[in-house]
Amino acid sequence: MENSLQNVIFNTNYTSVLPNGGFVVSPEAPAQASKSTSSAASQQAVAAAGTTWATPSANKAVTSKKTSGFSAFFDGLFWSPKGKESVSPSATTPVKAETTLEKNPSRFDTLLEGLFGTGKKAANWNSSNTTWKSAAPTSNLTLKEQIRAMLAMPDDQYSDKLLTTEMRNYIKTVEDAYTQSISDFKSHIAPSYRESKTTSLNISGILGKTYYTQSYPSYLDALWTRDIMGIHAKRDMSFFLYPEDDSAIQSMLKRKSTQLKAELSDAMQKGITIDKDIEQQYRDVEIIREKLVTREERYFELSNYFTIYDTTEEQLKENGKKYEQKIGGFGIRVKNAIHRMDEGLVSTLPLCLDELGITRSSLTSSLSGVFPFISNDLVQKSWIFYGVNLHTWGLVIFDRFSSKLPNMNSVVLATSGAGKSFTVKLEILRYLLNGIDAIVIDPENEYKQLCDAVGGTYVNIATNSQQYINPFDIPPKIEDIEYGKGDLLRSQIMNLIGLVQILIGKMSAEEEAVLDKALQNTYALKGFSFEDDDFTGKQPPLMEDLMNVLNGMTWGEELALKLSKFVNGTFGKLFNNYTNVDINNRMTVFSIRDLEDALKTPAMFNALNFIRTKVRSVKKQRLLVCDEARILLQNDVSANFLFWLTKRARKYWLGISTISQDIEDFVRSPYGKPIISNSSLQILLKQSTTSIKSLNSLLGLSEAEQQRLISGGIGEGLMFAGNQHVAVKIMASPAEKDFITTDVVKRS
Repeated sequence: MENSLQNVIFNTNYTSVLPNGGFVVSPEAPAQASKSTSSAASQQAVAAAGTTWATPSANKAVTSKKTSGFSAFFDGLFWSPKGKESVSPSATTPVKAETTLEKNPSRFDTLLEGLFGTGKKAANWNSSNTTWKSAAPTSNLTLKEQIRAMLAMPDDQYSDKLLTTEMRNYIKTVEDAYTQSISDFKSHIAPSYRESKTTSLNISGILGKTYYTQSYPSYLDALWTRDIMGIHAKRDMSFFLYPEDDSAIQSMLKRKSTQLKAELSDAMQKGITIDKDIEQQYRDVEIIREKLVTREERYFELSNYFTIYDTTEEQLKENGKKYEQKIGGFGIRVKNAIHRMDEGLVSTLPLCLDELGITRSSLTSSLSGVFPFISNDLVQKSWIFYGVNLHTWGLVIFDRFSSKLPNMNSVVLATSGAGKSFTVKLEILRYLLNGIDAIVIDPENEYKQLCDAVGGTYVNIATNSQQYINPFDIPPKIEDIEYGKGDLLRSQIMNLIGLVQILIGKMSAEEEAVLDKALQNTYALKGFSFEDDDFTGKQPPLMEDLMNVLNGMTWGEELALKLSKFVNGTFGKLFNNYTNVDINNRMTVFSIRDLEDALKTPAMFNALNFIRTKVRSVKKQRLLVCDEARILLQNDVSANFLFWLTKRARKYWLGISTISQDIEDFVRSPYGKPIISNSSLQILLKQSTTSIKSLNSLLGLSEAEQQRLISGGIGEGLMFAGNQHVAVKIMASPAEKDFITTDVVKRS
């Protein structure tokens, strides 16, 4: 009804009907308004005054005398001592009451100042019409205005009594719509049907069957769950543990022990061959009793359920047989939960409900094989995602920079096109997101697209390039190493002897001695000597300075002639210029694609030496990627330098990634196997049948591992991290693929 009592109650704005807006004021206010009248006299005057009311059900005025002191007190608060005109709480025609506060609003302002703070008026009081600005929404406002007013209202002022009938109906409508939407959402994610059979169930076309564990052997491998969880099938597995009272189990075991001992004694007296099962049970019971008494073990009831899923009946039966054979190999007996498939499904869902309730006795040591569901997955708590485990379809998450590993190095070996560079670029990208810098030596210009995408520095080392690295630069000091006089110069001269050997070929002992003396003289001409310990501000020499010194020395003319092509010959720009590149960017790529094959090895050596001096001076976590490492392994000097760097990299917080597609180079080089041995992580992708034997000689692969590497697809292979061997499929998101792929067809 439009004018029902409920509408009148909810929709009436009582702040404009009741005197003082219906708010209680302090009892001192009437006394302050009339100081000449005592409080007792005021109360008597108020009590003597008549008060007139009007009710919604009648238009008669009802006059009542306020005779008690308590009533007189509240009359003094809400009513003027003078008579009042009748008021009606009607929602449609409220009658305004004439109050003393309207005649003298300053009186109420003074009272508000006393209630809410000196010198401050209530912020939402309007003294002109004695109503609150934040009053409840009324029927004279639209529904939208009422909602806005309620939303703007402070939480401490809200009350359900402020809601009008219209707002209550609106709230109920919204709640009904929300409830309906939730109901529809559940119906969408719920299966369309479920059919429960004797030995299986069907959930929207997905078939499944549940097994429960009937018995365990007296001895069980502590890692049995690793093989069970590695079954290649869709499955759910659940365990329920129930701690039991040790005293109760002690009494039960005592009775069981007495029974078994009596059976054994009876058999011995009758001369019957003792049953080995009974004898073993007796020994087990006595051992358990002893461990429970000494508190070495605790007693539990254990439930174990396993649900397998598939799309066809034939495949479901086949997977079920595989599971029974696998778990039967551990001496565990399982049975199908016949006629209880619904309970079995609920028991293996993550609902923590044991609907089957089939338990077996277990001790603390027996439970150690259950936790923490050990499997072949290579998973750490943090760091980067490599791909998925092809055995368990779990995640492969690994941290090369973990303090638990002996070093941060890795080796990536695969045939051409198997995904070596793709894997390493994906690794670089994800480590960059974790704040680890990357430096790459790129022989085939494969990393330029990634470098440009992340805003890195691309250094093109070529005979026609304008970017140079001077091999005569003195390396900076390392902070945590004490140096003697001339130590830095001696170290640099030894590196230069190695570079010259790579450039001009093997030298005799006499030629090495002459070169050593020539290098000392070359640095001396620029003001460098073994007596100095600080070379700041001094300009290093160039290759042409060394050639000029050699020309003036006995036995040096021939060496100078061999070096001439790297000074003023065809390759003069490459090693005879001052350094104008830096590696302070998050990612730096040194490209040697445009170099002739004869210069790639010395160019990589020079770049690695330059990188080494930089990473030693400022320690921070970095990745150094040496792609096509076979180029360095072709020369003993450069191979020895790479091996030395992999051994010392951990001291500089450096992780070296050595990549190669030619396994034979690792086998032939005396430094190949040591480099692999000094790498905590090995990633092996698809291999050819000719290279698998060489790889097996390096790593000692099993027959199954060899077969997987031969038959694997692109991006599939093995990851070795310590003792863990995981079959992995490298995975990248579509966004990552767009700028790290080297697939010519895709990028064209």
